[in-house]
Amino acid sequence: MLRAAAVATVLALTGCSLYNEVSVAPLNLTPADIERGADVTSMVRKADYLRAIELAPVAEARTRRSAPELASLGRAYLASGRFDEARALLRAALDLEPPHTLHAEIAWDLSQVEYLENNYEPSLEWAEIATKNGLTVRKWHLHYLKAMASVPVYRFSGTHTERLHFQFGRPDVPRIATRLNGKQNVEAVIDSGAVLSIISNRLAEQLPVNRFGDIEGTFFGLLGEPIAVRFGLIEKLELGGMAVENVPVAIMPDEKMRFLINKKEGIEFSIDFLLGSHLLKEFRLAFDFDRRNVTFTKLTEVDRRPDVNQNLFYNGFRPHVRGAVNTKGWFLFIIDTGSEITFLNETRISALPVRGLSGGHLATLQGLGGALKRGAKLEDVQVGVDGWNGTFKTIPMYSSDERELAVGIIGQNFLGKFNVVIDFGRMRVDLERR
Repeated sequence: MLRAAAVATVLALTGCSLYNEVSVAPLNLTPADIERGADVTSMVRKADYLRAIELAPVAEARTRRSAPELASLGRAYLASGRFDEARALLRAALDLEPPHTLHAEIAWDLSQVEYLENNYEPSLEWAEIATKNGLTVRKWHLHYLKAMASVPVYRFSGTHTERLHFQFGRPDVPRIATRLNGKQNVEAVIDSGAVLSIISNRLAEQLPVNRFGDIEGTFFGLLGEPIAVRFGLIEKLELGGMAVENVPVAIMPDEKMRFLINKKEGIEFSIDFLLGSHLLKEFRLAFDFDRRNVTFTKLTEVDRRPDVNQNLFYNGFRPHVRGAVNTKGWFLFIIDTGSEITFLNETRISALPVRGLSGGHLATLQGLGGALKRGAKLEDVQVGVDGWNGTFKTIPMYSSDERELAVGIIGQNFLGKFNVVIDFGRMRVDLERR
């Protein structure tokens, strides 16, 4: 598990203007434009989670309940951030004593439910049950959960809401001023495409970060490069007047956090700190690109009520937004504030209503970890999110694990056309045209 890209930060080395040729217009979808599944399982496979949830009362009322159907419904509720309902349905599916393979999948889904609610000890227990039933869960992930089991993660104090200025440009990813452990001012990239916050080894030693022994894991960048990481805790993160204690981080080698912005001029961009989605899910984030500020609002239990028209979902521990490709839906995209570029997933291309691939890129792309890639592209593709359609003159491709549901990544060359709200309480991405 966790084999899919754990970090999706990607910058363009040269020719970035090629990918900025994006025009925006209203998106109008009719029911005929949306492909629906015939039953709950196929709906979940097609990421039509809300339609599946509508059928939950029927499935639960059946005289003879079906473990696969209940498991699919539990997965739909998990993806939708409705964790109490997901937990109940997945446990009901287990009560029907499904075969080992399905038992393992259900246990893994329950592990994800607890992980996303910051309940690491039960997350570990379910992950171990999944392993005993034949599912491969990476040992480092189990060790990480064990290390986190007794940690009171994300303890908030100070202000409830903070508006912070962000830097944007060369590269086109938002960076804010933070303070770590009460003594170190650090610029941080807001990176919703990273499963966990990430810190450079240099900064981790300087603070220092409280490390979790010798646990070593492997993250995978968007362009496929494996990156060895270790894990630890930041004692305190300050966002203006808001303080967050016990922030888990992955510790990454310094050389894996450098980007070459201009090869001819030898200009580099080094990252020391990324705020990843496992922290960002605690907030409502409002990006005002007109004024270059971002507002962090701490979510309370009352705020965590997914909207009936939600378009934000979890998959593989990361936030995904529901969208359209060439005015056909629905498809899941990773919502990635840390990527300059919007991508399509070459592994899922056969499922998309697009024409064939074109030749090599005119730009070189860099993933976190130092990987460089030139490769296939598509031309004149429309990608739609929240009532808006972006027509991309050129859109590059990446490859992923075949199990990844995301058909692409929404990056800043699309998001930057709007003022953007990512609300993990209502589970909504809202776009306001600039």
